[in-house]
Amino acid sequence: MTRGYRLPTLKARRLLAGHSVSRLASLANVSDQTINQLENGGNCDPDVAARILNALGGTVALTGNSAASPTVVTATGHPFQTGDTVLIAGVVDSDADVNGSRVVTRVNADTFTVPVNAAASAGTGGTATLQGASVGQVVL
Repeated sequence: MTRGYRLPTLKARRLLAGHSVSRLASLANVSDQTINQLENGGNCDPDVAARILNALGGTVALTGNSAASPTVVTATGHPFQTGDTVLIAGVVDSDADVNGSRVVTRVNADTFTVPVNAAASAGTGGTATLQGASVGQVVL
């Protein structure tokens, strides 16, 4: 039985991020051959998948979220695209719990929204981490 992770939308995500195969391989500390293999349906160990996810987005610091529905999250220079799934953690003071696995809508390079009604009070701090669902990660 084959074990590992498959990243079926890696090529689309890599292109969306503006990376060449060589650049992504360098950022993830893997070979160009590994990226090519994954883009052609191959699989990899969990640690390789984690390094690639980190290279594509990693964890970013959040400044806070607005009192709005959906709430607007500020993360200067974030790499997230509309439809990405991120894990938000450490947000405090918001009347609604923004923390958790959320699908983002990109507004611009410094903001994105998540479908949370935080209309009564804004939050501060926290982090957002790109999740495997954003590259179609499949566990074999």
